[in-house]
Amino acid sequence: MIPLIGIVLATITIFSSSTLVPGGTVTFYVNDGDLDTSPRAVDEVSTSGLLEFKLAGTTITGPSTIIETDPSSGVFVGKITIPTTINGRDVTQGDTLVITYKDESDYSGHSKSSSASLSAKKYTTGFDVYPKNARIGQTFQVRINDPDFNLDSRTVDNISLSKIEFKTTNGIKTTLANAAFDAKTTSLRETGENTNQFVVSVKMPKEIDGKKLKIGSTAQLKFTDTTSPSRTTEKLKTNIKIGLR
Repeated sequence: MIPLIGIVLATITIFSSSTLVPGGTVTFYVNDGDLDTSPRAVDEVSTSGLLEFKLAGTTITGPSTIIETDPSSGVFVGKITIPTTINGRDVTQGDTLVITYKDESDYSGHSKSSSASLSAKKYTTGFDVYPKNARIGQTFQVRINDPDFNLDSRTVDNISLSKIEFKTTNGIKTTLANAAFDAKTTSLRETGENTNQFVVSVKMPKEIDGKKLKIGSTAQLKFTDTTSPSRTTEKLKTNIKIGLR
């Protein structure tokens, strides 16, 4: 029997915080010292013949190369973009991505395959404002919890302010992209690289496009989400009172 002490078996893993989102990106790693052919340089290896990518049992296109994380690390990173449709239908909950690594020669000299998988999951989109009562000139937060907008688990993503409608009882209708709200950022920004939480701070304006807001009235904010795995449109609403204090 060959002892395995000091021998690292080739493996493939999917970034632990990755989420399978149609149109999004999944990060994966291949750990195989055999691919480290230049100990003092960062290697870039072709995926042709080495990696296979399947979604719902159907082969999909993956990255053409994977890149070593550091010189002599033997760990290679790659990113695959998830299609929005597969086999003529939308990608939905339960569809599974399987990445297979074909190790041409393991420690024993034989070829061996290893794989990692990730499935689309069901979740509920959250939409809210805080506080629920904001006086003229006061800052309030708009918050969205939506994994579909987390397109890359290793970067901070954004949701356009134009997706949030603001409507009052006296006929004012606009979006948070309107300059009257004096937004702190140009979009709802994800609070971290992979949090699924998006936030923006805006001010309650005195007037919008020449129309004054009515003190004591209630404004409705509406978020229209068209990115769900089922590809259906979901409309979420929340209210905020325009108060004196």
